[in-house]
Amino acid sequence: MSRTKLFHLIFALTILAIAVALIARLKGWIRVVTIGDITGSDEHIANVESHDHIMPLTDEEYNLIRQNEETILILGNAPFAADADEEEGLGSMLEKASGATVINCAVSGSYVGMTEPSFDYTNNPMNIFSPYYLACVACTGQDYSHDIAEAERILGDSFPEDGRSALKTLKDLDITSVDVIVFFYDGEDYLRSTPTGLDDSKYSDPFSTYIGVFSSTVELFKTYAPGARIIVMSSPYMYAVSKDGKLEACEDHPNSQGADLSDYVLGLYRMCAESYDISFLDNYYTGISFDGGDAFLTDGRYLNSDGRKLIINRLMYALTYYDEENLGNVDFEGAN
Repeated sequence: MSRTKLFHLIFALTILAIAVALIARLKGWIRVVTIGDITGSDEHIANVESHDHIMPLTDEEYNLIRQNEETILILGNAPFAADADEEEGLGSMLEKASGATVINCAVSGSYVGMTEPSFDYTNNPMNIFSPYYLACVACTGQDYSHDIAEAERILGDSFPEDGRSALKTLKDLDITSVDVIVFFYDGEDYLRSTPTGLDDSKYSDPFSTYIGVFSSTVELFKTYAPGARIIVMSSPYMYAVSKDGKLEACEDHPNSQGADLSDYVLGLYRMCAESYDISFLDNYYTGISFDGGDAFLTDGRYLNSDGRKLIINRLMYALTYYDEENLGNVDFEGAN
């Protein structure tokens, strides 16, 4: 081999060695996050950043509309329905923290996605407590008397009395008087294996999916209550509980639809941020997350006292984010 060829070979090998070393260094600096990183639960699980998306209410020309936020309507299930008439309930805590009138229409045992495309009392009368049905009553004055009578007949002792009072309250409500609408459901739809609706080509009717019902509900409120700011709160983290009582990552326990709770949370985030540009509060990756979330939950699922304080703190953060005197730095007493 000539000296020139040998020089070229050594030069090429040197360049290759430098490239390999550079790639090795970069791999230590840069991590590509995949779906597996997000849904896996091993020691390499990604620290996914907060998906908070706090938006003000604006007019058609995107000018900020300042609100007094004197009336807050709640649609949800267990978190706001639990201890609803007690001081330690989320509704009472929110009234104390905000000074607003809170209309708590959360219904225990309810969920977002309906179980049938067309309403069928014999299959599941709890569908009348879905947020879309509640929104129909609030926005259009729909007569619910026959539906609730049938639901009570079929459900018997399991009929939720807070559902009756929620429907009556919404029927009598002037929806245009509401300043803020808060949407807060826990992971009940994940547990019930409600189709997410993320691939809408699979479903002939959107009302049988989680995203479909949510979208229809938002559309109603945007039409009938254009002066209300909508704040959507994601489900807090929810653990799977093993037979021996050990708390496990819910990402390792997909439901019969092949979805875990993060699919519902991130699907909701996408709808808020990309389709409707309304406020979204991430309680799944922020606050009550996989790491340390059990400190805010009872039995790995239900909000305890500290969990409720954290949720109110987060909600007050969103409510006052655009207040000049606060600039989002709000702390509800006892939240930390």
